[in-house]
Amino acid sequence: MAGKDATGEFSMENYFNEGLADRTEPNNPFEVAEQDPPKRGRSGKKKNGGKRSAKRILILIAAALVLGLALFLFIFISRLRNDGARYAEKLSERIGLPLDSASKAAKVDLSSESSYPTLKNLFSSYQAIAESKKSCRIEGVRLPQWAIFCNTNAEELTNVTYYNYEVLEDNIFGTERKSYNDPKRVSLGATVEAAEEELGLKPYRIQYLQGKNILREYRYCYEDKESGDVAAYVITGIWDENGALTKIEDTRKNYIGSLLASPET
Repeated sequence: MAGKDATGEFSMENYFNEGLADRTEPNNPFEVAEQDPPKRGRSGKKKNGGKRSAKRILILIAAALVLGLALFLFIFISRLRNDGARYAEKLSERIGLPLDSASKAAKVDLSSESSYPTLKNLFSSYQAIAESKKSCRIEGVRLPQWAIFCNTNAEELTNVTYYNYEVLEDNIFGTERKSYNDPKRVSLGATVEAAEEELGLKPYRIQYLQGKNILREYRYCYEDKESGDVAAYVITGIWDENGALTKIEDTRKNYIGSLLASPET
């Protein structure tokens, strides 16, 4: 046999020459076995590293889906909160059509009268009304969060008026401000968005008229430093069919005076 000396036994020289010393000797309790190197994929990277990368990708995809869902829900809920204004705008686009056709096209359910006694007494000239399914309380009086009043002429829709009663729930006089809010700060030709950002107010009333003109009314109040009394104002702006502001003005209101005045006999 190759590697044996004349006596037929292995020598130490042959032992090392044949490489036995380079390998783990079987059944040798004093020699620590070498660990097999980690397996690598075709790219030469560790397989465990590939698994971690795949897990990170899945986590990023899941996070993106959650963020997308959250954004969708936010937009959906925001639109629902202001669905009255949206319905009123859709109805206004059908001015001139028969009331039934306008209602179906805008997907708005209209009734012949309000389900709230206060609105029945306040308004009597409208031909149809749509109301929010949610209610609010203004000075102890229950009202819908919003209402849409429709007027007709020979069964054709002539104008649409939207009331946002919810903005008066905290204060019947309107949004509380620190001082007088001069409407002349808003330049003629301004868009609705620019005007409302400048005023810092939400509309209490929006009226859509023939000719695609839009009237928007805002209420606010503040404490007069000289008298210490609450001063209440109504700002009225009109926008043309191109969405440009054509007129804006304000009027001071004496709501308390009208409540305290003696009834006529």
